[in-house]
Amino acid sequence: MSNDAKLEGRGPARSREGTSRGWGIGVALLLALGLGDGCYHGGERDKDPPPGLLGGLCLAPDGHCEVGTCDRDRNFCYDPADPCTGFFCGGEERGTCFPDAEGQPSCQCNPGYDNERFDLYCCPQPGGPYDPACLDAPSG
Repeated sequence: MSNDAKLEGRGPARSREGTSRGWGIGVALLLALGLGDGCYHGGERDKDPPPGLLGGLCLAPDGHCEVGTCDRDRNFCYDPADPCTGFFCGGEERGTCFPDAEGQPSCQCNPGYDNERFDLYCCPQPGGPYDPACLDAPSG
């Protein structure tokens, strides 16, 4: 039996093994490079930053943050050096975050939106698009 005949049975198995290993490495690299925490960045209005991180709620019971400083009065974590990191005001089409006079995040809402209900989230005004986060809580 020739060496070519002996290697014939091994060739395809090695290429499949190499391909699946390559996919595994590629997926691991994507997760390591930031796809894992990308779920709450940007204008995604339906996902909140995790508690303890910039833009998220302060951690109980003592009101601290894993990253940044806790504003205990308003119950959120922010970075005093860049107050708007983690705050999106509901998305670019709704408004823009800017530091106020006290260095706290604040939202300037676009026409058709306001922040009367939530100071750091621009809700549609009556007759605007539906947003379940802006609905009044049921009274009971």
